[in-house]
Amino acid sequence: MKKIFGAVSVLLVIVITFSSCSLSVDPQYVERIVSNFSDSSSQVTPLADDYNGRKNYYYSSLTDDEKTEYTKIYNAYMEKKEFTVNVKSDRLDSMFNCVLYDNPEIFWVGSTYSFSKSPSGVFVSPDYRFSDDEIKEKKLLLSSEINRIIALAGSDSSDFAREKYFHDYICKNTVYDLSTYDTFGDSAYSVLIDGKAICEGYARALKMLLDACGIYNYLVVGETKNEEGNMEGHMWNVVSVNGELYHVDITWDDCDGELGEITYLYFNLPDSDIRHDHYNIMPYDNNCISLKYNYFSVKGVYFNSFNEFAGMAVPCADALSDDLILEMRFLNDDDYTAAKAKAINNETDRTFYDFTVDVARNSGKNIVSESYIYNDDFNYLCIAFEEG
Repeated sequence: MKKIFGAVSVLLVIVITFSSCSLSVDPQYVERIVSNFSDSSSQVTPLADDYNGRKNYYYSSLTDDEKTEYTKIYNAYMEKKEFTVNVKSDRLDSMFNCVLYDNPEIFWVGSTYSFSKSPSGVFVSPDYRFSDDEIKEKKLLLSSEINRIIALAGSDSSDFAREKYFHDYICKNTVYDLSTYDTFGDSAYSVLIDGKAICEGYARALKMLLDACGIYNYLVVGETKNEEGNMEGHMWNVVSVNGELYHVDITWDDCDGELGEITYLYFNLPDSDIRHDHYNIMPYDNNCISLKYNYFSVKGVYFNSFNEFAGMAVPCADALSDDLILEMRFLNDDDYTAAKAKAINNETDRTFYDFTVDVARNSGKNIVSESYIYNDDFNYLCIAFEEG
């Protein structure tokens, strides 16, 4: 939610924050980002649609007048300047976020700013985090690291394969750390260089890597429930894989060692799935309707039938992760309910035990025990094996 830090004199100078992980969510986000622009804004030439060499979701959603104000903000951020915009003060957050969501490489703009209202518009003083020399140094480090990771992913790989590589790399090399909230944890730099971040950093890091490969994607914000059941802001990505859009939430796939290093429950989900536990999403309708490149579909462990685990051991063995984690989903509620019941009653019904033995034999692993978890919203069953 918005935080007011102070007010000074008749100019109404206000310092506020605009982090997506603290904002209250406006369901009409893109539709009414900005209202009431003056004619003087036409003196600035708007950026080209591909001004940064890629398709920009939020810029393309704006009217021509809004693009002019976006251009002012973008140019000022790139030059580390103060600026004046013709935007109502209660819409500043949304406009600034449009620029920063499209351009995660602008890591030097902090989460606070001050502004003063006048007849000519709104004068804004951003919080620039670093000096020019520090920015130059950090940009070089970040660029070098991105190029290194992309080389590891393989330039000839499919979009899905590169997306998965980036997903796995970030999960393996980043720790979710709330202590970074008030410092630098909302940036891609924090993920790729420092190895610790909050959700915004995870999403921005993925966007930068995908952008560098020419894979279209954009940032999405909404709310999720924390461990106490309270709603809080969250950020993730929508990614295009061969022309089809999917939700990817790397933050929630990063286990930090609690269940291996990585899970894939939130890898390439349609709108209908992400809405199970992500709320007040903006933009809300992202046209994510396919399951073709959902992780479980690609791995052959999205089952549309259940017959006492018959025929499931081989694809499940192939999908077993390096951490000996097996994840599967079921298309139909009844099939999922039956499979879960077999796992729960494994002490009296050997069906589940025999299935896990078959998985172990097909995987070539010497497995001595297993445990399981499940998620009813997603018809999801996960088995964690332990090797002897």
